[in-house]
Amino acid sequence: MKKLFVCFLILTVLSGFIFAHGTVEDAINEVDEFDEASEYTKSLNTLEHLYEHNSDNPEILWRLARNYFRFADAQPDNKEVQKANLYPGFKHAEKCIELAPKLADGHQYYAILIGKIGEFEGTKQKIKNSYPLKEHTLIAISLDPDNDANYHVMGRWHFALADLSWVERKVANIIYSKVPDASFEEAVEYFTKAHNLKKDEIRHLVWLGKTYIKLGNKVEAKKSLQKALNLKTKNDSDKSLQKQAKELLKKV
Repeated sequence: MKKLFVCFLILTVLSGFIFAHGTVEDAINEVDEFDEASEYTKSLNTLEHLYEHNSDNPEILWRLARNYFRFADAQPDNKEVQKANLYPGFKHAEKCIELAPKLADGHQYYAILIGKIGEFEGTKQKIKNSYPLKEHTLIAISLDPDNDANYHVMGRWHFALADLSWVERKVANIIYSKVPDASFEEAVEYFTKAHNLKKDEIRHLVWLGKTYIKLGNKVEAKKSLQKALNLKTKNDSDKSLQKQAKELLKKV
């Protein structure tokens, strides 16, 4: 009798949640709407409820990874925030690609988060993580060639490795026999592709501007940075990027 009561209670709680949100698919659509509106706390709350009863659902797992990345990305200089979000986000992405190896979104956030973890942990880990970052981003591109974010990630990959200091290259040579091939020219190609796919994304233009600065092309750098400033911000990350653009324009 006690077991029946417990089962009834669990079903009641679960059915109450599903009733409030409709189907799991309806709740996932709601999560995407929250994300689009930069309401990341609401998005995470809904995802956590879904995860309790659907822990092996890849569509929920990659969105959890995305949500944790959003929180980390909003405060890039806050080490506690980075630590609290990057690692659980990566675990969800890792589980996602294990369960659904053909799901582009899982590979996308696996790559993004392992790259961020590398940056957080320092030069040695950054270089080490650059290999799986590239691998999974290229998989994501092959599975979803129209997703601008994947091209941006590859642009960042080329930028980061092309921008290694002499000391960092020495570290890379200790870990590997050769630093992975990368260039600012290829970074420009990837950032341009990302921008062409999503014209209103500030991130693409700021990084395109940064790359042109590295190449000594001040004219194109100014164009990209000014375009970034002309766009409407959608969240705190965009505001931070526009602040960077203003500072960079002063130096170009």
